[in-house]
Amino acid sequence: MAYVTTEERVDRLEAVFGQFMTEMAVINRRADERNKAADERLGRFEAEMSAFKDEMSAFKDEMSAFKDEMRAFKDEMRAFKDEMRGSKRELNQQWGALANKLGTIVEDVVAPNLRRLAVEHFRFPVIEDFIVRRSRRHGGGETEFDTIVVGPTAVVLGEAKSSPTRQSAEEFAAKAGRFFDFFPEYQGRRLIAVLGSWAMPGPVVERLTELGVYAMRMGEDTMELVNAAALEAKGRS
Repeated sequence: MAYVTTEERVDRLEAVFGQFMTEMAVINRRADERNKAADERLGRFEAEMSAFKDEMSAFKDEMSAFKDEMRAFKDEMRAFKDEMRGSKRELNQQWGALANKLGTIVEDVVAPNLRRLAVEHFRFPVIEDFIVRRSRRHGGGETEFDTIVVGPTAVVLGEAKSSPTRQSAEEFAAKAGRFFDFFPEYQGRRLIAVLGSWAMPGPVVERLTELGVYAMRMGEDTMELVNAAALEAKGRS
């Protein structure tokens, strides 16, 4: 067996150690390169996140400003609608006052709306006759009826009052109760009594409901039946 001297062993250890150190240097360099690349990626990520946060902050500011603008716009639209509603109501009142002065509220306002409601609300399939300001005699007396809308199975009797009261409501109800005495040709048909005015005080509406008479007054756009739900609910009960 060959004899290895101490010097040869030392040389071999030095060679192995040198190779080890070389490999460790390579490993350390590669590790440094990876760490540097990771640091660079982390730096870019942090920069991108910072930019993203800035963009989100700016977006939130824009959204907050947009919400404020929308809120202001809604307030302006609400004020505009209120103004238009007030203008329309004022115009309706002025027209009502003018119609009352000219004595044309029946022909110009109540009568056309009764004809419309006969179809839209009371479901007349056809209007057989439409009569405005008809006088009839019965039992030695004469009575004038403002508006009569005749359908196949029902008749709408309308009357206009510029300043309706509980007394005028009761008088009209009594007049409606005598309708078939003056118009026996419509006997057997349902009679629908409607008292119309530009404005209708609450107590008068309540009294008309008690008497089974529809109350009609000017709404936002056209005349409407204000106690229809109460009357028809009572009719179903």
